[in-house]
Amino acid sequence: MNVSQPEHSYRRAAVETATSVGLVVILYQMLIDDLSHAIAAMRAGNIQGRSDRLNHAFAVLGLLEGSLDRNNGGPAAENLSRFYAHLRRQLLAAQFQSNEQLLERQIALILDVQEAWRLADLRASSANGRELGAQLNPRVAHLAAFETGESSEWCA
Repeated sequence: MNVSQPEHSYRRAAVETATSVGLVVILYQMLIDDLSHAIAAMRAGNIQGRSDRLNHAFAVLGLLEGSLDRNNGGPAAENLSRFYAHLRRQLLAAQFQSNEQLLERQIALILDVQEAWRLADLRASSANGRELGAQLNPRVAHLAAFETGESSEWCA
């Protein structure tokens, strides 16, 4: 579960230089990584590892949900809110059922949405994006600390 020091440094640099849209792409990647590791833990019969990764995935989802601008986001914000609620329900079901196929289906959905954000990031390089990115960076870095074992706040 721990990442190497060079990988951690690379991730931290990516977070520190990302636009707000780029941070969303990073969060989606964290979600994909969490679900992939949860699947591996399920296959290994590692209940604690599965729970840890799914708990982290729920924290990432919470950050994504909390970043939605429901007042100005219009239909896009509403659709993303429904998508995140769907993911939350499916992750809970997968956790209780220890259902790796359910997690694999969620990864496929997340990859599709992540690709849309990645394309949006190619177009987004405004000062506003950098400003919002600066506000989210410490929160994303905190979630990334989980992967290096720096955070002890996560529980099963």
